Order: sequence, then C-alpha cells, then structure tokens
Amino acid sequence: MISRSGLILILLSLIAAPTVLAQGNGSYEERRAELIEQQNTTREQIESLRQQIETYTERLGFATERYEQMYQQYLELERVITLQQEQIRQMRREQSQITEEIDLIEENITSSEERLRDLIMEYKDILTFSYKNGRTTELALLLTSSSFNQLLVRSFYLGKFDDFRQAQVNEIEDTHDELLASKTDLEETRLRNLDALAAIEQEMNNLEEQQQQQERNVELLRRDRDNIQEQVDIRQRQLSELTSTLDNLIAEEERIRREEAAGTRVMRSERVMNDEELVAVASTFRNSKGQLPWPVDNGTITQKFGLRIHPVFGTRTNYPGVDISAPPRSTVRVVNDGYVIGVEILPNFGNSILVHHGGFYTVYGNLSEIYVRKDQVLSRNDVIGLSGDENSLIGEVLFFMVREGTTSLNPEEWLQNAVP
Repeated sequence: MISRSGLILILLSLIAAPTVLAQGNGSYEERRAELIEQQNTTREQIESLRQQIETYTERLGFATERYEQMYQQYLELERVITLQQEQIRQMRREQSQITEEIDLIEENITSSEERLRDLIMEYKDILTFSYKNGRTTELALLLTSSSFNQLLVRSFYLGKFDDFRQAQVNEIEDTHDELLASKTDLEETRLRNLDALAAIEQEMNNLEEQQQQQERNVELLRRDRDNIQEQVDIRQRQLSELTSTLDNLIAEEERIRREEAAGTRVMRSERVMNDEELVAVASTFRNSKGQLPWPVDNGTITQKFGLRIHPVFGTRTNYPGVDISAPPRSTVRVVNDGYVIGVEILPNFGNSILVHHGGFYTVYGNLSEIYVRKDQVLSRNDVIGLSGDENSLIGEVLFFMVREGTTSLNPEEWLQNAVP
C-alpha cells in the first residue's frame, strides 16, 4: 500500500521526469535531405554524360570502310566507352547513396519501434498505477489536506498527472505515425534502388557491346596499316610543333619582360602583372595542386596525359595534356589568376589560349570561341571562351594543358576531384 506522501513523490517524479521523446527528427530529416540532394546532383551528372554519349553514338553510323572515317569512328567510340565507364561509376555512386539512405531509414525505423515500445510500456505502468489507486485515492488526498494551500497543491499536481497521461497517448500516436511514414519511405527508396541496379546492369551491357564493336574496329584498322602509321607520324610531328610553339611563346614573353625591365622596350599598351605579383600567383598555383577548379563544368577526361600506346601497332607517343569531353560550346574558365601571353592557332588543337601563372602555364585548346586578348589580366574562374563543338578540330572537347616552365605536367594531378 503506497502512503500519501509516497504517492505525491511518485506524481512529482513522473511529472518532473523528461518524457521519452522522439529523437530529434531534425538531424534525420536534414541527413536524408542531404542524401537526396547528393542523388539529384549525381543524376544531373549522369544525364550530362548520357547526352554526350548520345551525341558521339549518333556519329558512329557515318563511318565507312575508308581509313579516315574508320579511324574517326574508332576515336568517337573510344570516347563513348570512356563516357559510359564514367556514367557507370556515377550510377554506382548514386546507388551507393540510395543504399546509405535505406540504411538511414531502417535505423530510424528501429529507433522509432524501440521508442514506441518504451512509450507503450511506460503508459501501461501508469494505467496499472491508476487502476490500483483509482479516483478514490485522489479524492482522499484532497480531503485529507491539512490546509487549503495543501489542497490547492495536491489538486494542481493531480491535474498535471492527467495532462501527463494524455501527453503520453499523444506521443504514442505521433511515434506510430512517424513509424508508418518511415516504412513508406523505405519501400519507395528500395524501389529506387532496384531501378538504379537495373539501370547499371543495362549500361554494363551497353558498354560490353561498345567494347566488342571497338575490337571489330581495331581489326578493320589493321587492314590499313600504312595509313595508320602515317597518321601516327603526323600526330608525333604535330605534338612536336605544339611543344615548339609553346616554348617559343614562353621564351618571347620572357624576352619582352626583360627588355621592359631594362627600359629598352616601349611598355605595353595595358598593364600586365609585375614580377612580385607573378611570384605570389605562382605560389598560389603551386599550393593549389589537387584543388584547381575544372576549366569546364560537367567535364569528363576522355584522353589522358602522357604515354599513349596505339591500339593497332603499339606505337608510343606522349600526349602533353588532356582532352576533357563536355557539352558543345561549354563555358571555359581560367583555373587560376594570371595573364594571357598568347592567343594562337595551335597545330591540331585550333584556337587556343596560353595563360601565364608565374612560372606555371595553362593552355586551353580546341576552342569554338575566344573572349580574351593578349596581355589581359585574369582572375581565377574568369570566362575566357567556349569549348569545342562539332565543327572544331578534335570535336566536342576542351584540350587542357599544365606546364611548369617547359615541363608538361599531368593536369589530373592538379584538378580538384580528378581521378588520375
């Protein structure tokens, strides 16, 4: 039998004790919203890649048995395969994000079920207590009050006790509704996950078909051995001419700066960066390795830097930069502060811009439009032109190159989130 004082202590502890509230939905909802936002961003990248794949795929039907067209088909298909591989990587990334979302929802369901179970048990205890003591005990508490003030206090806490029980009922209902909503979310997310897995499987099949087609292309290319070797030799000469052109531009710029410093040359019509500013720019560039912004949005590297082994003969050539496939006429931005030392037509890379970053240089080639002039000072992310389109020398790509002095560097090691 519980004494009157003991009953009051129980009432006080029940009212004062924190109720078992649902864990902050804010963190769960924010995290889920973040995951969904990541999926949307990844989906945009997938759609951009899909559009590029469709563009290159359309061109595959125009190839004939003639070498020039066959070799062009090989190059276009190589880009399709690379883009498909990147698309599959992004699709797997999206599917991983969906899986993470499923785990988060399942964790929330488990938490809600535990919360609901605890709330129900607590409410059962309160109902048991109320049944054993009943309204008679409550009336006895009021009638045996030693003073009017004690009567008011006991009346107040008895009212709070009723409110507490009603709040428990409300919380049980809310937790149950939250649990049902989470289970609905889980079912929808699992369906999205199945769709994502099916899409990945389909793209893997497409990729396998394209790779088989590429193998057939290589067999056809072997039938025109002399022309292929000639094209390889031409590419080597073009790359040699490119290197020579860039070396000459850099040497000419350095000569002009020395003459200006010595006062033996008329100063330029517009101010370029002085030596002190270039030293600071070079330091910023050097410290930005792996963090430079991409020169185009939604770009995918389809031709890597460095050693290239010809698919037919194994002939080795060195590619001085990278080709970044992007939607036609994409906005091109400079990756760091600097100034333009050349606006040239480079061998095999068409309209190009060379930017000086104080000992470092970047080249933006195969441009469909140019928006800057020689000696123009630039800030990081300034728009300098548009990437290639169907009429450009090497198609719908941006040729991008990074140099330190006369040494070509791997741009993938400098660009943010690139995968060398």
